[in-house]
Amino acid sequence: MRALAHGRLHIAALCVGMAERLVNESLSYALARQQGGKAIAEFQLVQAMLADSQTDTMAARALVLDTARRFDDGVDVKLGPAASKYFASEAVGRVADRAVQIHGGAGYMRGVAVERLYRDARLFRIYEGTSQIQQLVIAGQMVRAARS
Repeated sequence: MRALAHGRLHIAALCVGMAERLVNESLSYALARQQGGKAIAEFQLVQAMLADSQTDTMAARALVLDTARRFDDGVDVKLGPAASKYFASEAVGRVADRAVQIHGGAGYMRGVAVERLYRDARLFRIYEGTSQIQQLVIAGQMVRAARS
C-alpha cells in the first residue's frame, strides 16, 4: 500500500508540473495574441481564466508539498497521497481546459503544446486509481479516523 501511495503522490507532482507548464503556455499566448489591437491578456475574461489556473496550480503544489513532507515523516501514507492525487489530477484537467479555451481554435490543433497536454492531462485522472477510487479512499480514511 505504501508503494501505491507513493505512486499517487508521484502522479500528483507530475500534475503540478504539467499545470505549471499549461499556465506558462497560456500566459505567453495571451500576451502574444492580439485582438482588436491589444493583447488578449488584457481582456478580463482571459485574466479570470489565467487567475483561476494559477490558483488551481498553487493550491495543488501546496497540497503535494505538504503531503510529501507528511509521507516522508511517516505521518500520513494513505489519506494525503489519495487527496493530493485526486485534487491535482482534477486541477490539471481544469487548467488544461482553460488553456485550450485561451488558445481558441489554435489550442485544438496538432502540434500546439496545449493540445497534447490537454490529452495527456486526462490520463492523470485514471493512473494510480481513478478519481472515483480516490474519493472512496479519502472517505474511507475519514470514516475510520472518526470512529477511532
